[in-house]
Amino acid sequence: MATEDKPLALVALVHPKTAENRDKALQLNASVTPFFRRPSTQCTTRSIFTPATRPKANLGMVPAAEKDSMFGVVEIWSSPAALATLKTTAPPEYKQYHSTVAREGLYSVERDMDISEWTPCAGFVARKGEKETPKAGIVMLAKFVCKDGEGMKDGLVSVIGKFCDWVEANEFGTLTYSVMASTTSPNEVLLFERYKDLAALGVHGKTAEFRAMFKGTGRFIQVKKTVLSEWEELEGSFVSNQPGGAGVGGQAKL
Repeated sequence: MATEDKPLALVALVHPKTAENRDKALQLNASVTPFFRRPSTQCTTRSIFTPATRPKANLGMVPAAEKDSMFGVVEIWSSPAALATLKTTAPPEYKQYHSTVAREGLYSVERDMDISEWTPCAGFVARKGEKETPKAGIVMLAKFVCKDGEGMKDGLVSVIGKFCDWVEANEFGTLTYSVMASTTSPNEVLLFERYKDLAALGVHGKTAEFRAMFKGTGRFIQVKKTVLSEWEELEGSFVSNQPGGAGVGGQAKL
């Protein structure tokens, strides 16, 4: 269950039937960016992405036939109440987006969306004092399923969380490294990662600290159930700790 005084992350993996429908849906998403950037909306992060296209990219969350038609969104709200308010008040921009999706048959909210809710519990979405992160070249989602038993999830979050602190202080090409706990599945943990570019991802995976963290997670997780997926972040995304980020046109530069 979501904690009422903590941020709530919404992860949506969307499965339009065609690349054309995806492109139209992405154009619609871009058109509502100013709405989500209003501080009053209480959305602190909206990262929109499509499956990675580079050779050998890990696409564990992407069905083979959907590499050209799928997209995903990570939204972080200041609280569960902020998201509930959006749904109950349904501002005109919000209603227009969904009515256009339905009218043009771009995708079905009931059948073509995998939606999950998460509570950020360790790491960083944006660095302290940073109004908004720069745009990422690469987004990674890593989902872990913990072993059964008391303390397994807390142990995993602790190991990754300590590594997050090191990343925040030392790897400035890593823009986001946030650990999230599922609000509905007590054994599931999600790692939301964003990198400036492929070089930053390469550096990240070669450090002694990363190897130590990776080794440390083994005792807590069901390794064969780990799912990794690489994505490319799109224009119109913003990632911040404050509602609306840096405002329209205010994205930070490296």
